[in-house]
Amino acid sequence: MSIAVVSGEGVAAPRPAVDVSDRERARRISAVIRFAERRLRRRFPILNWQNLLGSLIFLSAAGGFVGSAALYLTGNIPAWLCIVINAICASILHELEHDLIHSIYFRSQPFIQNFMMGAVWAFRGNIISPWVRRKLHLLHHKESGHHTDLEERLIGNGMRYSFLRVITTFDGFLSTVLRGPEFHDVPAFNQVTLALATLPCMLIFTMCWYAWLAFWVVSGAAMLLGTTIAWPAWVLAAMPVLNAMAVVYLLPNIIRQASINIVSSSMHYFGDVEGVVDQTQVLNAWYFLPLQIFCFNFGSTHGIHHFVVSQPFYLRQMVAAPAHAAMRKYGVRFNDLGTFGRANRYHAEPAAKG
Repeated sequence: MSIAVVSGEGVAAPRPAVDVSDRERARRISAVIRFAERRLRRRFPILNWQNLLGSLIFLSAAGGFVGSAALYLTGNIPAWLCIVINAICASILHELEHDLIHSIYFRSQPFIQNFMMGAVWAFRGNIISPWVRRKLHLLHHKESGHHTDLEERLIGNGMRYSFLRVITTFDGFLSTVLRGPEFHDVPAFNQVTLALATLPCMLIFTMCWYAWLAFWVVSGAAMLLGTTIAWPAWVLAAMPVLNAMAVVYLLPNIIRQASINIVSSSMHYFGDVEGVVDQTQVLNAWYFLPLQIFCFNFGSTHGIHHFVVSQPFYLRQMVAAPAHAAMRKYGVRFNDLGTFGRANRYHAEPAAKG
């Protein structure tokens, strides 16, 4: 058996003729990943202290975020550096939340787990409630690539590339509120439920973001037209605060969200997924690096998570080399750019009957 796939260089290549079922392919990939993890845990016993490591990662990323903001606000670092640092810190906190959703840390201590989930939500802001997201994400693993996979549909997976998909991918608030009626076939996540999940963090973030954006877009347009806007005094008084928020909080999270949504909606297949092997691809080509920086190498390593769900995000980075070798051997695609023209389908769409 030889099945055409797309290689790491983005050109057609035959899948290795391994005469086993898709379920067995997935089992063998999982076995390689678990073996690599066991070796690392034996070599570095500190890796067995997951609660401690989760706490240290949380404190480091949150501290980096706050410290960078403080340095900018006191004039010690430029705005661009603060934005970059805080976007990276926010991406680490996002991965930490993902692990918390799977109860990888503090499973038997729900108070601490819920505190951390609430804290990482506040640091990112432009994302729905992590407790609702937990339900969406667990459904994603159960229904990955199918019509009921709302988590991926909310960021544009399965849509043709168009202005609507761009809005869906870049603006989580508009996607959550405006596309809610499309999800009537999954009653547990109706429009009201999804809208309430934006409260309070996502709603506050979005109001601040659009207020800041509107001010500068309108002011810029007026300048190009050779005129000025007579803004009310209260607006001008509020702008220094909004400008500071944009640097330390709004823009870092917009960059983080855009990066991970573009990568996630491109690496997950949708519409004709049959098993774990064809749920995701690996995006690790050099040209994805600008996005990977702000989503903690998600495109390269998230596929590993679909084979071993219980693994902390930092371990996925550490086992990537043997995991990728096994994934390539058993037919997982690498850098399949054709997904952009197939609306994320795994296979080419059947030709229309004339």
